[in-house]
Amino acid sequence: MIKLEKNVWIYIVILLIVTYAFQIFAIYNGGEEYQFFDLVIGISMFFPAIGAIWYLVKTKTGLGYIDWKIRKPLYLILSLLIPIAITLLGILLIEKLGIATNYAYTIKGDVVDDIEIPLLLGADAQSLPFFVLNFLVTGIIFSLITGLLTMGEEIGWRGFLQKKLLETNSTFKSLTFLGVLWGFWHFPLIINGFNYPEYPVLGAFLIFPVTTVFISFFMGMITINSKSVWPAVLTHGAINSIMIFLFEMDFGAHKLYGNFAILAIWMVVGILAYLRISPKK
Repeated sequence: MIKLEKNVWIYIVILLIVTYAFQIFAIYNGGEEYQFFDLVIGISMFFPAIGAIWYLVKTKTGLGYIDWKIRKPLYLILSLLIPIAITLLGILLIEKLGIATNYAYTIKGDVVDDIEIPLLLGADAQSLPFFVLNFLVTGIIFSLITGLLTMGEEIGWRGFLQKKLLETNSTFKSLTFLGVLWGFWHFPLIINGFNYPEYPVLGAFLIFPVTTVFISFFMGMITINSKSVWPAVLTHGAINSIMIFLFEMDFGAHKLYGNFAILAIWMVVGILAYLRISPKK
């Protein structure tokens, strides 16, 4: 049983209702074909932060409750490098398993060619080490830009709600509950084919929320250990920008296997991250 004060439960309920209303509005008006789809969904990404600020002001807790300071810069670096590494290694692993074909680039010996992704240092044929550097630089820049949007979620999720959960619940319960909530916060979009168009029901009720639970373990680790909200903002930015290349591989008839493979990758990362969480004090 999750223990939270009444006002925090109210925060969660209102957040779900308002966000669902925006998502349903966007879906009703044509979904991704709706000309203002990105704007509507982008606005909704700030609702967790808006609700958290409202709570902290209303209860006179103060905005200082959120860990705004950067205390351990190493976690800022890890928050960017790990998702980028997961993307590169995930593409290689999934292709080697025969689950999907990677048309984003081809590796011929120590040269990378046929690059079809927007890399900031150029997309011409390049050495493998330079390609890794190119991918890394592109991933970092994209993550920083996307972080301007994910900041709206992470101030609410990891900055406020995770901290509230940890005050009265175990680390495992807190991160699991937050991961499930985070997954189902996207429910109207997922059930209508966003992310998993071939099997929206399975995606909405199982694959996506389970994936967000393990991502929650990782993001919980970097937030708790760094004592700062910013690593989570950057990780979320990396997931929303650079990790999209994993989902854009050509899975053909193996799309379901592919998404379970991505889930399995996050399962391993999440469990390892959970084991690295500093004990509650």
